[in-house]
Amino acid sequence: MNLKLIWILLKKEASLVYNDHSILLALLAAPLLYFALMGSTYFNKDEEEVSVGIVDLDNSQSSKSFLNKINATQKINITNSYINLAEAKNGFYSFDVQGLIHIPKGFEEKLIAQESTPIGLILNNSKFLSSNDINKAVNLVAMEYAVNSRQKFFESKGINPSLAELKAQPITAQINAVYNPTNNYGNFLLPALFILILHQTLLIGMSESVAYDRENNVLKSNFEESNYSFLNYILGKTSFYLLLYFAYMLLTFFVVFPVFDLPLNGSFFTLIMVSFLFFMATILYGWFVSSFFKSQAKVMEIMAFISYPVFLITGITWSFKDMPLVLQYVSNLIPLKPYFEFLKKHTIMGVDSRLYNSEIIHILLLLLVGYVAALLRFYYLKNRVLELKSKPI
Repeated sequence: MNLKLIWILLKKEASLVYNDHSILLALLAAPLLYFALMGSTYFNKDEEEVSVGIVDLDNSQSSKSFLNKINATQKINITNSYINLAEAKNGFYSFDVQGLIHIPKGFEEKLIAQESTPIGLILNNSKFLSSNDINKAVNLVAMEYAVNSRQKFFESKGINPSLAELKAQPITAQINAVYNPTNNYGNFLLPALFILILHQTLLIGMSESVAYDRENNVLKSNFEESNYSFLNYILGKTSFYLLLYFAYMLLTFFVVFPVFDLPLNGSFFTLIMVSFLFFMATILYGWFVSSFFKSQAKVMEIMAFISYPVFLITGITWSFKDMPLVLQYVSNLIPLKPYFEFLKKHTIMGVDSRLYNSEIIHILLLLLVGYVAALLRFYYLKNRVLELKSKPI
């Protein structure tokens, strides 16, 4: 390994990035722009005041009290009151409201008689977060009414009020939410989204550079300047990206995470070291794949195309074990998969290190696989260059 040769190649790479507007856009403008745009989209992290419409055909004190209790819950806002179901459905289909609560006539009479009192609930399940909030609020208030009704029944039988209260709720659930106590969507999605932005912009920018070398026959001169040494070449070619994205990584964890109030549990040293290994593995994989292309446009299309599929199969949005077996095998070959698991356990959950050691080992194994693949590819390309060089003109 020759540090002087590595430095020459590093400066050459920095010059290429600076003079190529397409690479410059992918590496410098895109990460910052996407951070601001996508991060601000989920800045509030959770929905508040989900609009709900009501059809109160009973129009009694009991029905009004029931609806007021629903409206008093944290996320529900009753915005529209309709005369009948036909009018309400028009409002629902035009998306004026995300849900409808229908209280039939005789609601109060049945409550007083302690009879079953059904109400109607229509939800727009195309927005599952909103529909879950409405469903949860209505069920909590309905459960409160059911408990009160049972308690009054037991008291009517001469049972002591304290004992009647216990009998009315024979089973009580004590919910202790951990890791994401506010149950918001931002804490779940944003950490992975920020890492995905870095991952994809790194792959696109570096892949364009490698394809440029092959497209413009620069690969030969790079090999010569590295003295045909794999370490000299790969460190000289990729160190610029490693340093740049190490800076992005520090920006992400020390600036972006606090701005969006994202959890950062666990050791910072461990987080930085594992993130560094992850980016090294990503760079080696990226160089290996992009070395098969001779067109910047094609490699950029491929890298941009795989962004969303890669995100989906890493298991961040869906249970990994419920995916098809072939996708599980493919996912385990992608450095994003173990890194997302590590990030979740380390920064969000803050669990003990022994619970994410397997993810660190997984990243190290993929780093080794990426290194071997890049090494073999380098020697293949080097031999091709030497063969062409030895041929008479």
